[in-house]
Formats: sequence, structure tokens, C-alpha cells
Amino acid sequence: MSASFTYVKESYIFNKKTLVYHGLLESSSQAADLEPVWSMHLGDNIASLNAGRQGAVIMTATIDRVRKDQAQFTYQGKMTNGGFDVTKSTWAFHDFDGKRYDWMAGIMQNCWKLEDSEGHVVAQYIGMSRDYKVKATLSFQTKVSESLISLVLLTTKLINYEEASRR
Repeated sequence: MSASFTYVKESYIFNKKTLVYHGLLESSSQAADLEPVWSMHLGDNIASLNAGRQGAVIMTATIDRVRKDQAQFTYQGKMTNGGFDVTKSTWAFHDFDGKRYDWMAGIMQNCWKLEDSEGHVVAQYIGMSRDYKVKATLSFQTKVSESLISLVLLTTKLINYEEASRR
């Protein structure tokens, strides 16, 4: 069983909030009558995943102030870390059970696949769209826990943040 989600920017200008909807949407107009499953907020050194448009915080990521490519994630009182792994040239993180995952860059700049420690593809992220507000889609290749979905969502936001801060 797989699940797919679409990232939609809440507004065109000066907004660091991204709404996440179930399914693969082709345009932001398709999201107009839908309620988002999650919203992601990005501040200077913290990112959060919230339930719905403005619901309770599900997970936070505290971004290292010096090295913007490192973060600490907190979910239901548990913590784990993630960041750029220079030895493998991947953005990696451990789930809350200690299992390692690596974001592998694709041929296209905004196309990544998430692999577990055995090299199995867990998810695929595809950025960019013809609709300026639709930022990306995320598809899971296998059934995963809510905590892993939360980690995957926030890591995609942080990878984009870290890449933008290098430009």
C-alpha cells in the first residue's frame, strides 16, 4: 500500500508555509475545496509540521544555526538527528527506532528518492510544477509509520531550505 501527497504553497509572496494534501494534485485549483492534511512552517532556525492548516504541532526540527544542513527532530517527546552526510553526499536521518534513511539525488535537480539502509526505495520526491503554487509531490512506495511520514515531510522542507541558503 502506498500513499501520495502534494505540497502547495499557501500564497505566492513572502510565505514560508506549505500545505500538504492527500493525493497527486496537478494544480493549486484542485486543492481549493480540500482541507490540507498537514502544514509545514519554516522559521529562521525551526521548522514544524502541524495537523491541518493551523492545528497542533506534530513534529519540530531545530536547525543548527551555524551549519544549516543539520537538524534535530522532536516527535512525541522522542528525538533524532539528520543532516548532510559528506561521506556519502546524501542528506540522511535516522528514524525514532534508529534505522537510517538517505535522500539520493536524482538526475533532475528536484527529484530525490529515499532509500533505507538496505537500499530499498521508500519514497520519491518530485519538485517543480507548471503551477507556481504546487511545489512538489511525495509518493511512498511502501506502508510506513506516521512518525516516518512526518520525518520525510520535514526533511524535504529542510533539504530545500539548506539548498536555498547555499545559493
